[in-house]
Amino acid sequence: MNDKSTVEQGEDVLEKSGWSSDEDEDDSGDYYHGLRASDYLRTDYNNIADADLTEDLKADLESDDEEIRLEAKVRRGLDPKRWTEFSYWELHAYFACDKIFSSPRPIWTDQQWRELRDFYHEFVEEDKEDEDSPKGLHSYQLTEDQYDLTQNAIPFQSGEKGRGLQAVRDIKAGELVFKATNNTIVFNYGHTWRKLLFAVNERFADPGITCDIMVWSWVQDLYDGGPLKIVMDLDSGSLLNEGRDGIPGWEAPNVQCGKPDATRCDMDYFAFRDIKEGDELLIDYNEFAFVDS
Repeated sequence: MNDKSTVEQGEDVLEKSGWSSDEDEDDSGDYYHGLRASDYLRTDYNNIADADLTEDLKADLESDDEEIRLEAKVRRGLDPKRWTEFSYWELHAYFACDKIFSSPRPIWTDQQWRELRDFYHEFVEEDKEDEDSPKGLHSYQLTEDQYDLTQNAIPFQSGEKGRGLQAVRDIKAGELVFKATNNTIVFNYGHTWRKLLFAVNERFADPGITCDIMVWSWVQDLYDGGPLKIVMDLDSGSLLNEGRDGIPGWEAPNVQCGKPDATRCDMDYFAFRDIKEGDELLIDYNEFAFVDS
């Protein structure tokens, strides 16, 4: 799996959270936890006439890559005026994320993260004035805390998993690896999350930025029995890849959400076994996100 991205969601969970999408995926393909993107995409799209196809879309419809062809077929039928109705997979297709992720994505620079965070704050102020936005608090920073992840791990290219986090020192079991910070953003409404994606896509020249933050988003509750929220980290913590115990083809996790005796995850992440310098940090997403709900 690639990056701390994609948490597979069932339609019921996403409706409760306001996300109103279907499934999420990693940026290596359209399978995640046994579910396929094609199971959730309509295949009868034909909204744009042949004569009106852009050269880019026409090329994608004729691509040798089956995933890119399927994505382009969906994109052809999506009406941007109805963006508030797009499911997760339709958003994924609209932004051409299969095409984006068909090539390795670069590790973000500190400057890119700063620019995105600055843009988020601009977005929040503009969103408050939007009459079409939901009432109440739309999104917010989870905490005012700061934490320097680089004292424990740095981004690196992790082969087939894409970007990941690599330990820069030996970390003993029980040590705090990283935690939620003022870069952790919570969305109360799927509408606001979608709106940010479109705003980011319009602002930044690299279309992959939109796909990155989309697949780095996940759904969880913030307290037992609480409403579901959409969450994203606007920092390198987003690159924490997934590990699974006892499943062929998966590497075992070495990080857990919460201390060993914790009853739930509150976005503090600890080493649950010794981690050597150079090891990749991995966690089971089931510990904090609604996976296969």
